[in-house]
Amino acid sequence: MFFLVIALSQLYPPLQVGFLFTYIAPLVLVLMITMFKELYDDITRWLRDKEMNRKMYTQITHAGSIRTPAQNIKVGDLIEVHAHERIPADMVILSTHDENGTVFIKTDQLDGETDWKLRKALSCTQRIQPITRLLDLDGTLTVKAPDQNIYRFVGRFEGTIDGVDVVEGVGLEHSIWANTSLANGSCVGLVVYIGKETRISLNSREPANKLGITDKELNRLALYLIILMMLISLLVVALSGFNHQSFVQFFRMILLLSTIIPISLRVNLDFAKIYYCVKISKDPKLGYAKPRNSTIPEELGRVHYLLSDKTGTLTRNEMTLKKLYLEHWSFNLDESSAALDFSQLVKDNFDKHSDPIADSNMPKKRKRDTDMVCRDILTALALCNNVTPVYEGKEKTFQASSPDEIALVEYAWKTGLELNHRTTNNIILRFQEQEIDFKILQTFPFTSASKKMGIILQHTTSGKIIFYIKGAEEAIKDTLASAQAKIKMFEDCESLAMEGYRTLVIAQKIISIEEYEDFSQRLEYARSFLENRDEKCQEVIKSIEKNMEFLGVTGVEDKLQHKVDKIITRIKSAGIRVWMLTGDKIETAKCISISTGLKKKENDFLEIIGMDGVHKLENATDLEKKVLIIDGSTLAIVLEFHSKKFIQVASQTSGVICCRVSPTQKSEIVEALLKYTKYRVCAIGDGGNDVGMIQAAHVGIGIEGKEGKQASLAADFSISEFKYVAKLIIWHGRLSYLRTARLSHFVFHRGFVYAIIQALFTIVFYYSAIPIYNGYLMLGYTTAFTSMPVFSLIMDTDMEYKTIKLYPMLYQTQQLGRALNLTRFFFWMWKSIYQGSIIILLALVMFPEDNFINIVAITFSALIITELLNVASQIEMWNIWIAFSEIISFTLYAMCILLLKNYFNLQFIITLDFFWKVLLITAISWCPLHLTKVIKNKICPPRSYRLQNR
Repeated sequence: MFFLVIALSQLYPPLQVGFLFTYIAPLVLVLMITMFKELYDDITRWLRDKEMNRKMYTQITHAGSIRTPAQNIKVGDLIEVHAHERIPADMVILSTHDENGTVFIKTDQLDGETDWKLRKALSCTQRIQPITRLLDLDGTLTVKAPDQNIYRFVGRFEGTIDGVDVVEGVGLEHSIWANTSLANGSCVGLVVYIGKETRISLNSREPANKLGITDKELNRLALYLIILMMLISLLVVALSGFNHQSFVQFFRMILLLSTIIPISLRVNLDFAKIYYCVKISKDPKLGYAKPRNSTIPEELGRVHYLLSDKTGTLTRNEMTLKKLYLEHWSFNLDESSAALDFSQLVKDNFDKHSDPIADSNMPKKRKRDTDMVCRDILTALALCNNVTPVYEGKEKTFQASSPDEIALVEYAWKTGLELNHRTTNNIILRFQEQEIDFKILQTFPFTSASKKMGIILQHTTSGKIIFYIKGAEEAIKDTLASAQAKIKMFEDCESLAMEGYRTLVIAQKIISIEEYEDFSQRLEYARSFLENRDEKCQEVIKSIEKNMEFLGVTGVEDKLQHKVDKIITRIKSAGIRVWMLTGDKIETAKCISISTGLKKKENDFLEIIGMDGVHKLENATDLEKKVLIIDGSTLAIVLEFHSKKFIQVASQTSGVICCRVSPTQKSEIVEALLKYTKYRVCAIGDGGNDVGMIQAAHVGIGIEGKEGKQASLAADFSISEFKYVAKLIIWHGRLSYLRTARLSHFVFHRGFVYAIIQALFTIVFYYSAIPIYNGYLMLGYTTAFTSMPVFSLIMDTDMEYKTIKLYPMLYQTQQLGRALNLTRFFFWMWKSIYQGSIIILLALVMFPEDNFINIVAITFSALIITELLNVASQIEMWNIWIAFSEIISFTLYAMCILLLKNYFNLQFIITLDFFWKVLLITAISWCPLHLTKVIKNKICPPRSYRLQNR
């Protein structure tokens, strides 16, 4: 806007100063670069949209199957989708290739999860054949208005099929969302939402326009430059004496000094940020790092807080069942003898009993046989899950939404009980050569609200019905029949958690056929509701979750990431405070904090648990040696009523561990830090539950792990493992910030040194507001003659990576933004005043006999050479590109002297007089400052110099 006003002012004759081209060219150049970048992005999006809209799909019509482009698909159309095809719209499945009505979909492009999801057709329409009969179906599908919740879908089908009235509830299991893909087979779906009403569109957001603190600081410094420009203009007018023309003269001076405002800085910074991102993505020691937000790489150099998820981030998300605690026995499965004993007990029981549910409910006063209990728990491990075996040739893999479940199923397989086959209707287990068939009657998937999952099965041979549930101890405690079992359950969970294991409680219950039929009818009725369906279903499910038999507790180990303790130690040495946010229990989190190096031997835990813990916030002392640990329920109270105090205390501790936190609480912690501290917050995670805090933080880092790509896609930067975060922040972040600071100071200096020359020139020549350098000289000064050397500063490094790796505390010097503080800014301004004054005053005082054109040649040449020397004196490590930029810039200037004859007197240029005058002025303007820097570094070298030269 500033330069647009400047350019427009040249249309008013009294304000015209120099050539119009001088003021329009920079504005046009910057706008053209921005417009071409936007044009490229728009064309890319248009081509991508065009490709997606023209993708062909199979539509079922009365005339048969026809091919139709995606852009012609409407609500109510029947679309047939085949394996590996993208789903074009949100649809309800009416029929699949499988006789059971099931199909697998991939949702990685929707929620980032890589596991296959099982979906099924409406039972009432699956049996209708041929498919074209669906077009004549007499029925109504009612669905709720479009919303963005991808994990919930409510609808109801009502109709008449073969003369029978049918009502069937429609849920998430019947839906397939746009942009997911079919993993196998084929299906026919009824289109219910299209275009902007699809789940993928409703969840699409414009990328957060994060403005980094570096950009804010540069905006503030640019404001100071505007103030300096106006003060200099006012000073010149005051010296000339105020009169009726003073306002015009003031405005003309502003026009002459307008180069103080660095219009090219924005372009330079944009290209610099792109360069930083390329360096990050090309670094072989960062794995598959990918910057997804090119506007804030400098933020990585200012991080004070690193908030990290645990599972999949600090740990590998590679689960292994290590311990089993049963009601009266325990097995350490890591010990070969214990694992062998458990396996033999299971085998012995299978040899004695063919019915896997036989005698499982004994009178509670008598202790059941060990082999029976072992068989029950192993059967539960194989059945109570949502794991599906997938065969690719002879190779068998398991698909599930949680690696915990796969770990339990794999252990059952290792022990001899194999999950051989699964559909929506049945599960087949195999023990040795014996197949055990179960019919799936009901499944209750795990949710973050319920913290448990359940399944009701009927043994095909005996007809017996069994109900299994599995989940967190808090979710299971109210379902158990025995008070003694509850006490045992809590003791086992605490014991396993103290060893660092993830725990799951498993319980079972035999259900009579009459009891199940009553329950099934009530549940189906609840599922037919459109409003409050989930609440009504939960009421019915809770009615059967009573008098459950406690089977045992599983202890699953999640392996730590490679060298995670060393990485966290390095990060903490850099002055970054690490907070761990996890859904685990307090005991598990404590154990992990010690293993990862978050808590050192010299640290003590400051436990904020319950209301007594909240009171500790007021009296906590010696916080630097404490690691604060808080649970989710206490955190909810603290964030609502004592958030400021909590952040004040927590930010002074050595580290913070938040246990049993929900995804929403993770985001709230980040927001509280942003609100009550002035420092940069970085959040890192690998799952969909981490997306909120990643997007809320100043910098979000996503890990592309076993939980999928959702965190990676939502982040500003994505990496493949936690071990790369130290180099990303401490090396690349620090360099990005330092390089931007140095580049910015040089651009500021380049404009201000000219302004000093112009101001002094105007004063000396009787306050005439005429430019000393016209037209092409000014354009060349800000572009061809100095841009390459100044921009090459972003290729310089002040030290080698091995030094910062060895001494990560060097990162601390940049955390507070000292490279762009006011002291550094005004030092560069003083440098500009000194060099600009020397160049113009020496040229006028020492050589008064020279005419105007020779003064221009001498001062401009001295200015260009001084700027090139300024760049050279700031370089820490030379490389071929920096040297090339210096040489080519000077060569370009030399060539322009020959071409711009209106500005240079060639006869004077080739004389010795010209050369010694230029060299003398340059030496006096540059040498004192450079020598002062050299002497200062010798006497009192910076910390980085001392460490580098050890």
